[in-house]
Amino acid sequence: MRTSDPTRPRWFAAAPWIVVLAGVLVMTVLFAFATGYLTGDRRTSGAPDPDWPFAPGSTPSALASGTGPADPAASPTPGSRTPPPSSDRPGGDRAGASRSAPPRSAPPRARPTTTAPKPAEPALTGRYRVLSDYRDSFIAEVLVRNTGGSAQSWTVELRFPREVDDLRAVWVDGAPRPWVDRDDGRWIFRSGAPLGGGRSDPLRFQFERWGDGERPISCTVNGRACEIW
Repeated sequence: MRTSDPTRPRWFAAAPWIVVLAGVLVMTVLFAFATGYLTGDRRTSGAPDPDWPFAPGSTPSALASGTGPADPAASPTPGSRTPPPSSDRPGGDRAGASRSAPPRSAPPRARPTTTAPKPAEPALTGRYRVLSDYRDSFIAEVLVRNTGGSAQSWTVELRFPREVDDLRAVWVDGAPRPWVDRDDGRWIFRSGAPLGGGRSDPLRFQFERWGDGERPISCTVNGRACEIW
């Protein structure tokens, strides 16, 4: 007759607890693994997707990064070169300087020096002189000369002191008799014909007088004072 193992009842009695402890251990390990996996895989709300540099299709393109041209036609093609700015190109600075520099003003021209023309000598001149002196009258002359080249008419004005009275006679040698007028103490003689250039008219007259008044106070030819001898 076989004898029973005395340790068997102990194993049978402890078996349920061993199974429970093993199950608890397994559940603890599974829970820890699941918690770590879920925690590492969970993302913060609103955070962008991670950019994996070696994942397929994850390389950022020019359009996604915003650094390249938006227009495909504007993107540089292989072999093309973008021209450098004007400041980097040879001669760029000189071209910009030529555009920005103000235009140079031309130096002032020297004005030609002109000699002021000399004032023209009067074409008509006169000279007064007494030809004959009598007790109650005298004969005098105004020699009118035309120093110009063209014929001109002349006007002689004489003013005498109170001693000179009436005009007895007037004539011009070799020329028509002049026109005579008296106005406010002045005697005015106008030529009967123009006097040619380079010629002279001797205007002669005889005045009555008392005392010594044969020299005129004033004598002019066309407004210019004549010479009194």
